[in-house]
Amino acid sequence: MGVNMPAKTVVFDTILKHDGTGFRNLLPAVYIQMAGRAGRRGLDTTGTVIILCKNDVPESSELHAMMLGQPMKLSSQFRVTYSMILNLLRVEHLRVEDMTKRSFGENNQQSKLGKVMEQLHKLYDQVQMLPQLACDICTDIDSYYNNASAYLRLKE
Repeated sequence: MGVNMPAKTVVFDTILKHDGTGFRNLLPAVYIQMAGRAGRRGLDTTGTVIILCKNDVPESSELHAMMLGQPMKLSSQFRVTYSMILNLLRVEHLRVEDMTKRSFGENNQQSKLGKVMEQLHKLYDQVQMLPQLACDICTDIDSYYNNASAYLRLKE
């Protein structure tokens, strides 16, 4: 059973999980989630996980792969559906825009937006500082690009 809240200490009965066909060791992302560490990201750097060894002690390589392995990237599964929009329209104090801004994926993107815009402005300023190219080949490249673009549009 996974812990559905952030936790500083968790006890595991086993590191095996039934995947529908058989038992396998926990994957790094599953371990992080079940250990309650996913909700603590950014809050603290360590937590305590106790693994009960009833019969056999797990191999250190298995524990290392499970605890220190690279977890898969989390992506939001939030989807706006027609029924969700209709339900939100019934509640006056909630708007669809507010709900999408609170979704995990959108929240993550919004938190990164400031940094990305700052980097974009820096790069734009750097490009503006570059000297203009003055060469005969450059006009040929522009002409080639325009002709190739026109060809691809006509081909479609």
